[in-house]
Amino acid sequence: MMDSISLVGFLVLGIIGWITYKIYIWPNYISPLRKIPGPPSENPFFGNIKTFMKEESGEPQLRWIKKYGNIIKVHGIFNEPIVFVADPKIIQDISVTRAYDFIKPPGLLADSIAVAGRGLIYAEGDDHKRQRKMINPAFTHSKIKEMVPRSIPIVMTLKGLIEDKINRGESNINLTPYISEATLDIIGLVGFNCEFNSLKSPNELAEAYDSLMCSPVNAINIISNYAPFVRKLPLEVNKKFRKECSIIDRESKKLVEERCKEAENGELKKNDLLSIIINTNRTLPIEEKISKEELKYQIKTFLVAGHESTSVSICWALYYLSQNLHEQDLLREELVKAFPDKSKFNPTFDELNSLEYLNCVIKETLRLASPATSARRTNTKDEVFGDYYIPKDTIIMMAISVLHRLPEIWGSTADNFVPKRWLDPSLAKNTSNLIYLPFLNGPRSCIGNKLALTKIKILLCMLIRNFVFKPIEGFHIRKRIIPVTKPDPYLGLDVSVVES
Repeated sequence: MMDSISLVGFLVLGIIGWITYKIYIWPNYISPLRKIPGPPSENPFFGNIKTFMKEESGEPQLRWIKKYGNIIKVHGIFNEPIVFVADPKIIQDISVTRAYDFIKPPGLLADSIAVAGRGLIYAEGDDHKRQRKMINPAFTHSKIKEMVPRSIPIVMTLKGLIEDKINRGESNINLTPYISEATLDIIGLVGFNCEFNSLKSPNELAEAYDSLMCSPVNAINIISNYAPFVRKLPLEVNKKFRKECSIIDRESKKLVEERCKEAENGELKKNDLLSIIINTNRTLPIEEKISKEELKYQIKTFLVAGHESTSVSICWALYYLSQNLHEQDLLREELVKAFPDKSKFNPTFDELNSLEYLNCVIKETLRLASPATSARRTNTKDEVFGDYYIPKDTIIMMAISVLHRLPEIWGSTADNFVPKRWLDPSLAKNTSNLIYLPFLNGPRSCIGNKLALTKIKILLCMLIRNFVFKPIEGFHIRKRIIPVTKPDPYLGLDVSVVES
């Protein structure tokens, strides 16, 4: 009996000793990262995470970078040291020059991969190069131009739904679900030639994404990335997560099987993204082809990136325009000149791209509210950043939101929504894709950025041409940064019809 008690005692002491070493001794006294300046840990188990969760997007990082320099150390779960970088040259090295030497942290992707699959976003090395090479033909300039007219009926359905609400006397409208459903319907049509019709009727896929992206972040969401076994616990939140992921997986698999069957029968003549990818894949040598499983992953990637990221960008554009009514009026003036008869809204790709102030509004929105505030990587070999040694397998965050708001780059109005800054030739000259990174840069940049921008332009054109957006008195909108930079609790605005 005593031997058993002693064994348990030694085991408990060992666990306590290991935890003490991991969360206190290692990060503070042994890790080479201890020499990098940064804010002190606020909690031995959650580090600085709570500050990120509570404060507005970008502000803690910006404040710390200003105080400690452009390379800082913060603390993650269990006090794990994380290196934040806001140095453009180092970011260029990470994202462009040696992009494949810096991979996405394998141990922290379980939930993300469950939602998006191991497609273009999470593939690494040769797998990523192979996937990107064969997917490129789906995103050519000519293909994106062809997708514009196909999106118009969905945009007009959205217009009708908002008008119906206003006609019923509802002026305070939660726009988040409408915009999310519209972008899902568009990516369904242009991406897979599939009519989700989520704007018109309840849709299981739309509901799954809404639950995954809009539900409040809880401890399980955070801890599961560090301890994946937590997702296997018989908790209601885990059952819900697995159900939503299975819906996305099932619908993605179904689309692949339908299109592949059409291709085998010689009937795949469509011009959507998936059909182009399947037809391209059939022409490639075996070593360059992607499997059906990888095709499913691409669908999951297109759904989450082409739907959710686009919708939150449109939401933030409307938010900033509602807070800056003069800018909204300037944009509307441009749109009235371009589309004097709003009942015949049917812009072409070239017409959308000719709208100068619309372009400025979107660029400024993406500067202040990029879908991701930072990009996370792990170095596959030892590195030196400035004066600091960065050992292999360190979590490194490229501080996108900080770069987008540094006064030394953007001037005294760095924190303000000022679309006209993009009309300044000197800004265009001094602003490179090393300091403006809403879609990242290099071989891991967003392959669908032009498609995303086109969708944002179509929807924003229609919305601002037809409606006036103002804040709801007493309703406060915050920024939530996980899993994407999202209006919290939702985008609620006072909406009225443009009469002229």
